[in-house]
Amino acid sequence: MSYSLPFWCSLTKYRPTDQRELFNLRHASARNVIERAFGVLKKRFRILLLPTHYPLDIQARIPVALCVVHNFIMLHHPSDQPIHDDDDPMGGSNEGDGSGDEGEDEDDGDVNMRDRIARQMWDDYVELLHARGLV
Repeated sequence: MSYSLPFWCSLTKYRPTDQRELFNLRHASARNVIERAFGVLKKRFRILLLPTHYPLDIQARIPVALCVVHNFIMLHHPSDQPIHDDDDPMGGSNEGDGSGDEGEDEDDGDVNMRDRIARQMWDDYVELLHARGLV
């Protein structure tokens, strides 16, 4: 659920020029953080590598619980690093596995919500630029 953004935008110091670009920059940034977090969790906790048979409400709680356990381990035993099993085809990242949202169909409700969020982000961004004297 993102707008398209030129590929070179992430390679340079870039200031978005409209609400769509700002939304996409923030969406892409959040997605990268989430993907990195799941990569770390998948290396440490094998439960994330295969489908589970738990009810959906339990499945939704598993990643948060694993984040808590991971943070606890890192706080009390920072030398205990996640397992790096490069030979395990299931243990790698999810890059190139088709899990991206490219080409997904959006209904009007999704588009309208995205546009409202993007508009509010843009208004806040422009206000911040004015407050800092950058415009």
